[in-house]
Amino acid sequence: MQRRYKKLISLVFLAAMAIMVLGGCTQSSNTSAVEKFNPDEVVALNVWHGWSGEEEAALVEATKQFTAKYPNVTFNLLYTPFEGGYKDKLKASLQTGDGPDLFFGPHDWTGEFAVGNLIDAIDGYVKEVKSEYVESTYEAAAFNKKHYGFPLSMDAVVLIYNKDLVPQAPKSISEMLEIAKANTQGENWGLSFDYNGIYYFTHAFFSGFGNKIFKDDEGTPDFNNENFVAYLDFLHQLKNEDKVMPKSLDYGTAMALFTEGKSAFLINGPWAFGDLDKSGVNWGATIIPKNDIANNESKPFMGVKMAFLPRMAENKGAAAEFAKFVASAEMAKLFNEKVGVVPANNKVEFNRDTDKLIQEQAANAIAMPAIPEMAQVWEPVKDAIEAVVDSNKDATEVAKNTQEEIEKAIKEARGE
Repeated sequence: MQRRYKKLISLVFLAAMAIMVLGGCTQSSNTSAVEKFNPDEVVALNVWHGWSGEEEAALVEATKQFTAKYPNVTFNLLYTPFEGGYKDKLKASLQTGDGPDLFFGPHDWTGEFAVGNLIDAIDGYVKEVKSEYVESTYEAAAFNKKHYGFPLSMDAVVLIYNKDLVPQAPKSISEMLEIAKANTQGENWGLSFDYNGIYYFTHAFFSGFGNKIFKDDEGTPDFNNENFVAYLDFLHQLKNEDKVMPKSLDYGTAMALFTEGKSAFLINGPWAFGDLDKSGVNWGATIIPKNDIANNESKPFMGVKMAFLPRMAENKGAAAEFAKFVASAEMAKLFNEKVGVVPANNKVEFNRDTDKLIQEQAANAIAMPAIPEMAQVWEPVKDAIEAVVDSNKDATEVAKNTQEEIEKAIKEARGE
């Protein structure tokens, strides 16, 4: 009886393994199959994005030009702001198969979405045009030896300043702070950036105090230390001691203050340049100055904007064709001229000083980690900033709690 039981268990185990292997083969075929674009087929592409202002206007223009070229393809664009839960809504819809045919997002989503089997590898779609992409931008969305994103543009935040208030760009963080103090009075502020949304905009300060997100390539977080405490204390100082920025500051408020001439400095990226030009403010920009307090370079995140192809998309052929179209030199030039973003297409010539500036800042930046563990970092660090800056909690204790929260979240995500 015992031998029969063992034999039965063995057969069940082998059957289960067979199912897993077959399932793996099916999954592999789903993520590697290339659907050809048929321009004669009538298609309405559902495209999701988190772009606003001139960036959204450029996307609309791109859809019009694509439809002019392929009349059978029309578009349904859905805008959801990043701070409005764009990523979470995307994941939920992709998991149920109700998502878009194509969506735009940052390259650091790659690992999380690939592990979740929510997006397709694009290697088969870009064989003929891959050489047109700046290599580092194409590699930014690599995971497990596959590539998952059509690279559109590379970016990094810089220090933007009102030339009427700041005649010369500061050379250090201390100098920036002194100028900010001198320009803070009444409804006018010295510094504006989004610290209430995500900590992306303050990573230059984070790295400037010697911080790293992970200790190794295995995704071991590194937040319970003096460097992270110094970073949190510095942000607290900006708001509560030097008082160079408002009590509450999200992306829209930061932009409004600067475009209305009520802020000397703004930390933002090239996607905002088109809106700054339209505002009429006499503005300039420079790389984020050295952190002379800790004697480190201030390195913001380097990001690559990607077009991602959902695994469950109904119109992959047309979606991939549109993604390649948006990533082409022609459309990259449109986005560069209209928005100010720096193309990931190497066929576009740069003529403006701001393009060269972003290239310079991107060279002195840190690429956002694209490993799945990065997804568990954003919210706890955002909460840490709010705890110290808004609630005056002890930075040392907050650093300890942040480390524990991220470790716990990573373990849960791994199923440990």
